Amino acid sequence: MNRICLILFLLLAAESSWAQKAFIFNSQQKNGFLSFSLGTSQPLGTFGKRTADADENGLALRGQTWSVMAGYRLAGPLGLMGRYEETQNGIDTKALAAAVSQTPNDNVEGSTAAGQAGRWQSRSLMAGPFVTIPLGRLVLDIRTLAGQAWAICPATIVQGKLNQTETLIRTENQEAKALASGMGLSLRFRVSPVVALHVNGDYSTARFTFANVLHESRRGNVSQQQTHTSQKTLSSATLSTGLTIQFRARNQVF
Repeated sequence: MNRICLILFLLLAAESSWAQKAFIFNSQQKNGFLSFSLGTSQPLGTFGKRTADADENGLALRGQTWSVMAGYRLAGPLGLMGRYEETQNGIDTKALAAAVSQTPNDNVEGSTAAGQAGRWQSRSLMAGPFVTIPLGRLVLDIRTLAGQAWAICPATIVQGKLNQTETLIRTENQEAKALASGMGLSLRFRVSPVVALHVNGDYSTARFTFANVLHESRRGNVSQQQTHTSQKTLSSATLSTGLTIQFRARNQVF
């Protein structure tokens, strides 16, 4: 009987010790993280404006985004982080056709090239400081970022009848790069000492100059090719979610 009591006591002590260690280990603030995210991108400002009354309007639709982020706390709540992000947005083909329609009798339709060539494509590599605020098993990160961005404008086609004349207007892809800036926040929930789930909200913007964009037009039997330059400000808000891998605390208890 004494042996059984001793065994039960040792088991209870071991379980209590393990539970205490697990609680402390799971409550430790982690210094580093690596996260992977998927989400949606909402174009803002002239990028998302779908009227053809200004050359700067991007006619962009809601799109998709994915990103990889890594960060490390350097002193207290302050740290440095970097992010690589890729985003794609379609365009409003009805607004595209309205850009060249001149009279109610015109009958033209807009379209884009198949696949990625017919979408706004952007990618960015940015870095900057962040502040982390512990909230128990939740952690709130607030960041400001700046860096380099690249964008490709979509290849578009407008065809039909303008003033009873068969018309085809085609523009090709062109890539440009620019400085980009942004800000955002992440809310992370630790499901284990190493793994967390997170939600990101970000705003980013960059102004691109697309030079030498090939523009081809055909009115009846008359064809013309020329290049033109346009400036577009690509601003967007993204909402994403994903998985975070956390590095153990610098001052480990165990």
